[in-house]
Amino acid sequence: MVDLSKETKVPVVGSDAGSVEKGVLFTYGTNYEALGRQTGKLAGRVLRGEKVKDIDAEYPKTLNVVVNHDMAKELGIDVSSISDEESKVSTKDDKPIAKKDKGVIKLKVNKSSKNGFSNVVLTSISQGLLWAIMAIGVFITFRILDLADLTAEGTFPLGAATTTIMIIRGINPIFATLGGFVAGMFAGAVSGFMHTKMKIPALLTGIITLTGLYSVNLLVLGSANISLSGHNTLVTMVMGLGLSKLSGVILLGLIFVSLVVFMLVVLLNTQVGLALRATGDNLAMGEANGIKVDRMKILGYMISNGLIALSGALLAQNNGYADMNMGTGTIVNGLAAIILAEVIVKYLPLGKRLWSIVVGAVLYRLVLVMILAMNVDAQMLKLASAILLAIILYVPEVRQKLKINPNKSLTPGGDK
Repeated sequence: MVDLSKETKVPVVGSDAGSVEKGVLFTYGTNYEALGRQTGKLAGRVLRGEKVKDIDAEYPKTLNVVVNHDMAKELGIDVSSISDEESKVSTKDDKPIAKKDKGVIKLKVNKSSKNGFSNVVLTSISQGLLWAIMAIGVFITFRILDLADLTAEGTFPLGAATTTIMIIRGINPIFATLGGFVAGMFAGAVSGFMHTKMKIPALLTGIITLTGLYSVNLLVLGSANISLSGHNTLVTMVMGLGLSKLSGVILLGLIFVSLVVFMLVVLLNTQVGLALRATGDNLAMGEANGIKVDRMKILGYMISNGLIALSGALLAQNNGYADMNMGTGTIVNGLAAIILAEVIVKYLPLGKRLWSIVVGAVLYRLVLVMILAMNVDAQMLKLASAILLAIILYVPEVRQKLKINPNKSLTPGGDK
């Protein structure tokens, strides 16, 4: 198994600390020495006369993470984020928590760590920033063009698949990421062509394209999923600066989100951008003013799906793999971020609206992470996402019934 792991560059994870010495990448399981002391205390209570039925069962209070750095180096996997994170955890009895021996680091993990909440928040920020690019892409068609485009469900994994394959073939991660963006633009162009030239309704156009993209994605990947383990990605490049993975992903997300927002604000305030916005605002008036509305729609489709694919490319590098089913629920995540941003502040100029969508994406990921932290079955996460989106969509109706005016404090000039 270890030899196969080295050959295929696929890590093996175990539960027995002794297996690390045999070549397993890392294990995560019970500290049996601590468990013995914990059991001894319970036995002492029985011997002192307490009834067994009055003694509550206890989970192991101390867990061990055992990391094999030699194997990690051979597989090309950076495990510094594990070491950095766990080295900050203190045990209940304040005993030393790290022990090095032949490239193996043993760490104790207390489940009631004070850093737990801060880690949840930082994880939500890192994930939210990457998903925010996808939400901005959905915003282009959903709000600016006023079209219901479901192409996102197929474009998102297309960006991930294209970038992953290019990285595996030795292409620089930066160019591979741009390749994912371009692939998404091509998919958007196909949807735009069908909607404008073939006169297929927008909703059906998206369904047709995402159906076709399933086969395209499978053709690109060659299998249901492909791992990036052992390959250089944008995430590993940022981590090469000495940052942990979490910090590196946040930095990477901020860079890409800032670039996307800046370029969109500049583009949408040019003559072409204003024509694009006019097409979505009033199609008939746009045509009357000589705007080539079909071209503008195709351009909007391309920009939207390019950004969605870019998000997929970045998340594939963050997760370390590309999967055929990555796009499931993509449109729900995008709409939730947009609606949540509009619920917080309804009227905003373009630049601030785009940043509010970023905030909405982060808040949405934070809620999902908190739901998972409540020991909700991971299989129910999609249901929770759908219910959460329904609640967010219902908020404006509640505001109207309660006669609560939307927040306008961030608009130029404020309330009149």
